[in-house]
Amino acid sequence: MISALLLCLVTPVLAKRAAPKPVKPVLKEGIAYSAPLNREGFVVATWVKTGREIWSRQIYVIKHEYTLGLEEDVQTCFISDLQFYNRKLKVTNEQGGEFEIDPDTLTVTVLKGKPVIDYTSFKP
Repeated sequence: MISALLLCLVTPVLAKRAAPKPVKPVLKEGIAYSAPLNREGFVVATWVKTGREIWSRQIYVIKHEYTLGLEEDVQTCFISDLQFYNRKLKVTNEQGGEFEIDPDTLTVTVLKGKPVIDYTSFKP
């Protein structure tokens, strides 16, 4: 019994992150712009009437080699907000990075942060 208690005390406890909150799609001119949780760093444009995907665009790149023993979802960075301004879609991620995408040309501009988030040297 005591050895089981000691084992619990020396076993590292890994922090789990809460699941990212789904980002509400932005609707404009019959098109829904969304940030699906299964496509990290991507924005997807879909026709509202048909549900058919028009395009998808990677806004930023996640570069990592997952650290063993640490949950993968802790080593990720999801899109946290989408909103239109000046005919462009502003994209914000969990690290405070801000980007804009022109829906006509699919050109992505970095407003704040980095276009590549590098977790290869991540230390828990």
